[in-house]
Amino acid sequence: MNNIKKVNLFNITIDNFTMNETLEQIQRLIYTNIQNRKYSYVLTPNVDHIINIQKDDEFNNIYEGAEIKIADGMPIVWASKILRKPLKERVTGADLTPKLIEMAYQQKLKVFIFGSKEGVAAKAVAKYKKSFGEEFEIECYSPPFGFENSINEVNKSIDKITSFRPDILLVSLGSPKGEFFIKRYIDELRVPVSLQIGAAIDFIAGTVNRAPKWMQKCGLEWFYRFLQEPKRMFKRYFVQDMLFIILLIKEFRRKKIYE
Repeated sequence: MNNIKKVNLFNITIDNFTMNETLEQIQRLIYTNIQNRKYSYVLTPNVDHIINIQKDDEFNNIYEGAEIKIADGMPIVWASKILRKPLKERVTGADLTPKLIEMAYQQKLKVFIFGSKEGVAAKAVAKYKKSFGEEFEIECYSPPFGFENSINEVNKSIDKITSFRPDILLVSLGSPKGEFFIKRYIDELRVPVSLQIGAAIDFIAGTVNRAPKWMQKCGLEWFYRFLQEPKRMFKRYFVQDMLFIILLIKEFRRKKIYE
């Protein structure tokens, strides 16, 4: 078993955790932050994030401030092996989110889901209320599109979250909007641990189908998403994300120089 705790790739430090280790670390972080009245956030880097980190200083600063960073993208795991800095496994936001919610139920922690299209987060909440019982403290709010441009809507969103006083905040606004929201308002939100979780809530609610397991294992989940939304995803996957190959070559050359 690889005992290296952190791996430096593409100018960011990624925590080398399995899924179980990730859950243990987040649980520990929640209780530590509750005790010390601190607020942290967890990020799940994928190829799109790696590229944005190189281009956007503010996004890079958000990454530097994250308490835990776990590899969501399979190409990142493959790159770690090519560069002989192997990550133990891929830990996706989509896989982590339901496990976190189950952990919250077991530990009697409160969960707030913020974002998703209207009605989607509510379906996810209803699903967990049905599974775990009405006493499970999980709530949600889906702000209107473009809410981040209205101070009134931002304040309303913050009030919704803080009045519930969650221990875990699951943000489903898309990237990088979700990461920016968490970072900018972390002190006002006052949540022990926050995460931007992408489409995980859509998968839980059943409004979006996730790629079959074999496609996930082969690193083709992105292609499945492209087939579902070709117009929206074409530029991201076939233009922007192609820069990852260039970054991988640069990383390989840098490694050769220092060997």
